[in-house]
Amino acid sequence: MEENRDSNETSQEFGFMSDSLNLIQLEQKYEFEQEILHFIKWGNPFKMEELLERRKRLFPDLICSNKEIPSEALRCCKNELVALNALCRYAARLGGLQSLYLYSLYNKYYIMIERAISMPYLNDHLYDQMVLDYAKAVFEFSITSYSPLIKKVVTYLMINLNQDIPITQLGELYNTHISHISRKFKRETGMSIPAYVSKQRIGVAKLYFEDGKTSIQEVASFLGFNDSNYFSKVFKRYAGMTPSEYIASIQVE
Repeated sequence: MEENRDSNETSQEFGFMSDSLNLIQLEQKYEFEQEILHFIKWGNPFKMEELLERRKRLFPDLICSNKEIPSEALRCCKNELVALNALCRYAARLGGLQSLYLYSLYNKYYIMIERAISMPYLNDHLYDQMVLDYAKAVFEFSITSYSPLIKKVVTYLMINLNQDIPITQLGELYNTHISHISRKFKRETGMSIPAYVSKQRIGVAKLYFEDGKTSIQEVASFLGFNDSNYFSKVFKRYAGMTPSEYIASIQVE
């Protein structure tokens, strides 16, 4: 009897969960995380939204909120999301998301997690936003389904995203006639090479704005736009709003 009491006291002291119900909840939580990683890997934000609705029913309370000291509970929840962020990055990598997006998304959410000051914000808002963003990124920018040649072309374009690469250079680089590359590229991506580059640039611009970089001219220049007015035009074409409007919408959130 004394031994059991000591064991329970030790469990409480170190934050271990001793009752079977909590162990069941933990098992459900890890199984749920596997589903999240699955939908990220396959780039399915639609199923992810359904999954997040189910999460509200399955896990109405935070497991990490059992800490008696509020600061410990907040740190525990942050650690949970930092770990999930790393898992999401790995799943997105398996799903064919390019390194630049992986790096930007991971850093964006690491900073947001560390700056958070409340557990409800972490659990009710940031968790959903983060996993959905990863799934959407894979859905929009994955190269998994492309042929080996187009994968190489896309990777090269992404590495040199801030430069205007003449499409004739791609033909020389891969020893293939550019008309063949252009046709194959459009068939597999659904757009021309210049349009694809513009879309990718705007996708990265959004990440920079979300990361707190609010100078439109600097972001435009970094992405290879010599004219910030032209950048704003292209941005509106792909984002549906101007850079200023986009930045304002983020700050409101």
